[in-house]
Amino acid sequence: MNLQEIIGLTQYRLDDAITTNNKNKWSVPELVEYANDAQDELARRLYLFHESDTIGYLVVSGSAGQVDSVSVSGVVITSGVVVFSASTANTARLVAAGINAHTSSPNYRAVVRGTVVVIRAIPGTGYPAAGYAITAVTSGGLTAVVTDLPGLCRQVIAVGQRHIALSDRIIKITRFKPLSSTRPIDGYTKEDYDAADPRWESRVNGVPGGYIPDYENNEVIVVPPSMTVDNVEMDCYRLPLVRLSPADLSAIPEVPEILHRVMPSWMLRQSFLKNDEETLDLARSKSWEAEFDRQVEAWKVEKVRRMAGSATNRIPGGLM
Repeated sequence: MNLQEIIGLTQYRLDDAITTNNKNKWSVPELVEYANDAQDELARRLYLFHESDTIGYLVVSGSAGQVDSVSVSGVVITSGVVVFSASTANTARLVAAGINAHTSSPNYRAVVRGTVVVIRAIPGTGYPAAGYAITAVTSGGLTAVVTDLPGLCRQVIAVGQRHIALSDRIIKITRFKPLSSTRPIDGYTKEDYDAADPRWESRVNGVPGGYIPDYENNEVIVVPPSMTVDNVEMDCYRLPLVRLSPADLSAIPEVPEILHRVMPSWMLRQSFLKNDEETLDLARSKSWEAEFDRQVEAWKVEKVRRMAGSATNRIPGGLM
């Protein structure tokens, strides 16, 4: 479903169908914001998006033209020109296919979320000396808006640097590995360090042995600060990368398609919290929140069912 269809379903359930006289109780921009809230809530509750090695993304838009090339830090990562084909979503798939078919140094891969092409570095193929910077060249009316994500999965840490900025899209870090370390280092709280070593904040530069995630301030504290310039690889769960907008009602939400029909329940929950005498209805809001909870729990059960049998005690190949 696209955003327009999700809004239409929500309006139908609100009995507030689209009009041309601007007399809707809930405006389209309001409903789009509720749709963003719904995506974020689903991502938080279900841990939908697990990222590893993601460096940025581009969003394809337009109805004609072509993507001439995509580059990272001056290195072309596409196999050739991609001409608009049928829809922006299909064109985005072709761009991702062109990235996956091409070998560069460093090398990259791509996955598609609607019209969003998420670009990921391939481990073990090198790091750009100046960091990751994506550029896209288009022509003929097609556009590809690029966003770099320096604080999501890949970081460069300087000598003596204690604080690393995180992307505000991160929900939870699941793996934190300086390239110079033989294995990932563990996450702790400030209370953990206070109990183990009250002087931890004054440690001199050394080999990082742990980190403290601070999601409220979007940063990580490295303990102790690194004594060398190093690259850090992180895995994390995140929120959707791209906010839905009233300017593009044909956009496809980033959450899996099977969850598109769950979004209206949270949108209805938010709609009945609108502080207006014609819209505020706490009982109906609570009722739709309960329906959303039920749908989320059903999805969790389905997710567990799909994973059943995949968990084993076998040691991964190559580790023996």
